[in-house]
Amino acid sequence: MKNVVISLIISVLMIISMSFSIKYLNKASQNLERLIDEIEKNIADDNWDKAYKTTIELTDKWKDYSKKIKLFSNHQEIDNIEMELQKLPQYIKEKTKDESLACAYVLKFLLHHIADLEKIRLENIF
Repeated sequence: MKNVVISLIISVLMIISMSFSIKYLNKASQNLERLIDEIEKNIADDNWDKAYKTTIELTDKWKDYSKKIKLFSNHQEIDNIEMELQKLPQYIKEKTKDESLACAYVLKFLLHHIADLEKIRLENIF
């Protein structure tokens, strides 16, 4: 009987921690995507200085969020995001519109992808 109670407590704790991690990831993802949308708009409007400043803000926010996200997410996905975050400011500095927009799109896709991988679905469990 004692083993059953311990197993139930562990299961409940896991479910609670998973739900908190998913909520945190969704919140972080939405905030970062909002900044990426702003970057895309600035690039499309040829407002390169503002796009660069927003990219720096995006990088800083990612550093804050990634500390917690690294605890429960796939590290390869995080590495991919960090690689794109290194490219984006350089593309913006050089004012290469096509590369900058493509990089911003990839960042947005990767954020969605991480959030999708962490959702509790049958395909993510098996």
